[in-house]
Amino acid sequence: MLKVKHYQPSYRPDVDGLRAVAVLAVILYHGGLKALPGGYVGVDIFFVISGFVITSAIQPDMAAGRFLVRDFYERRIRRIFPALFAMVAASLCVGCWVMMPDDLKRLGQSSVANAVFASNFFFLKDSGYFGATAAAKPLLHTWSLAVEEQFYLLLPLYLVLLKRWSEPVMRGLTVGLSVASLMLAVVATRYEPNISFFMLPTRAWELLAGVMLAQGMLPAPRSVRGEWLRAGVGMGLIAFALVFYTEKTPFPGLAALPPVLGAVLIISAGLRNARGVNVWLSSKPMVFIGQISYPLYLWHFPLLGFAGYMSLTGLGVAQTVAVNGVIVLCALVSWRFVEQPIRQRRVLAGQRLMFAFGVACIAVTLLAGLLIHFGRGFESRFEGDRQKIVRAMTDRIANKDACMNFAPDQISKGELCHLGVEDMSQTDVVVWGDSHAEALAPGIADMAANAGRSALFAGQHGCGIGLHFQETGWSDRACVAFSKAMLAYLMTTPSINKVVLVSRWSSLRAPPLQAPAKSSPASVTAAQALGQVVAQLRMAGKQVWLVGPVPDVKTLVPRALYLKSMGFAQDFEIRQSLAEYVEIQKNTLAVLRHLAEQPGVSLVLPHERLCQTAWCDVAQDGYPLYFDDNHLSTHGAKIAAQVLAPLFK
Repeated sequence: MLKVKHYQPSYRPDVDGLRAVAVLAVILYHGGLKALPGGYVGVDIFFVISGFVITSAIQPDMAAGRFLVRDFYERRIRRIFPALFAMVAASLCVGCWVMMPDDLKRLGQSSVANAVFASNFFFLKDSGYFGATAAAKPLLHTWSLAVEEQFYLLLPLYLVLLKRWSEPVMRGLTVGLSVASLMLAVVATRYEPNISFFMLPTRAWELLAGVMLAQGMLPAPRSVRGEWLRAGVGMGLIAFALVFYTEKTPFPGLAALPPVLGAVLIISAGLRNARGVNVWLSSKPMVFIGQISYPLYLWHFPLLGFAGYMSLTGLGVAQTVAVNGVIVLCALVSWRFVEQPIRQRRVLAGQRLMFAFGVACIAVTLLAGLLIHFGRGFESRFEGDRQKIVRAMTDRIANKDACMNFAPDQISKGELCHLGVEDMSQTDVVVWGDSHAEALAPGIADMAANAGRSALFAGQHGCGIGLHFQETGWSDRACVAFSKAMLAYLMTTPSINKVVLVSRWSSLRAPPLQAPAKSSPASVTAAQALGQVVAQLRMAGKQVWLVGPVPDVKTLVPRALYLKSMGFAQDFEIRQSLAEYVEIQKNTLAVLRHLAEQPGVSLVLPHERLCQTAWCDVAQDGYPLYFDDNHLSTHGAKIAAQVLAPLFK
């Protein structure tokens, strides 16, 4: 029988150096270094190292018959819990000071998810890893720790099971699981990229790569040249991913192969001797950074996140350097005074004490997170104008989403949302649009109710009004189906004689394109598609009301007003000037005004109510007019919708 030579563990300074590469890549990426747009692959390098180191530590005990699962979990608790839960506790304290209730509530929820090792599940449903909203998610980075913790729960049981079988079976099963996980990641990255990014089944192959390496499935190089070549190729693969990957790279999938394979090659190159790249990785500076890589990883994201949260203009170079200095300081303090005393058993030396400590960490952060969640982010912290500000983030239509994303069969039956008075017998108005229509709906409902009238409303998130939006990115099937269903319903319902079209109109901002004589659906511009809808509605005898775009704002309005009230970013101008609005919306307004020249088509402009000076208001009487950076709050909708007063006369 073929014997697999398992790697016998001894301290590998070059592996610590590889940890340094991984953590520096992640920190520089999150710090906004444009030279490393693929820095997020540092996490994949960590996964390989983790699988290698943990398996290398377990196998000798298993071979000697002294492996105990409880001892393994005790070591994991000593390694992971102290610094992790210290960071979580500090983040909750800072969050209670600086965050708005909605954001603090989500932080509390993420604390609960972290406590039960399910951060990856929580952030999977909370939109994703990339994007500007990451500043409001200080614990987003714990998703990778959750993946590792879930892996640690399974790995000892898996290795104990494999011990009962022959080594060829063991090797084949591990390789088979790795291939299956990789193939699943490839498929999921194409069809469900967030699931592929956050879930253990699609990440397991990266950890298993380290497991296979520790099990001796990749022999050590046989020559000095082989060591140099393997390490050089490995570092080249990692460098390629760091430099050429971006947030748009389909990931993980096959794109994760270069950094994973690179880490495997570098670790395997040093199985016998440290040469070339491995010598550099074994240098004292790299080893030291690797030794504190865990606290560096833990502290970097919340500190950068909170700094970004409090900055309305984004972090400059000097600010980023200062924050990174604080990150290093927190990591050193955490490593020296939190991690080391517990890992070296100077504190909590007994196993029972360690397990009790672990349970206490889980319980405290779990209960704190639940208290924040059920306390609605401690809204009671705020009074007066600040209370008006913080409530604006939820100041939107009461039955949010109830009026959106109707199925075509619902639309054909007229099962739309009601606005205004309950008596629908005299309804002759339908509002059709996207999320901007949903935001304006409370104002329309208020106008209708004051006139003793009612209206119907249906919307589709992110769906421009029209049937042919291929060129401008609106080819989503649900959007096309919704548009067709709405148009068919309006064309076949004689009682509806007024149609209000509301949209962000982003697709109209580009200069109109001249369509060819014989246009195909793919060549029809957004302006032409809108024109087709208006023309068909007019032919059916409908009056068409076009509602112009509201001004965009430079940042989240409630958060900006709140932070300004706390003394931050006093010189930052939240508002958009009227001149800037007109310039940005120049093409949009031209298209809408051109359509309004036709009989039966009216154009109303909400900005005339919002921009009554040289600036477009973002708050009135202390109430924010937006709940984010482009959607009107209920208060703002009631002001902007006044332009539709003639509709209900």
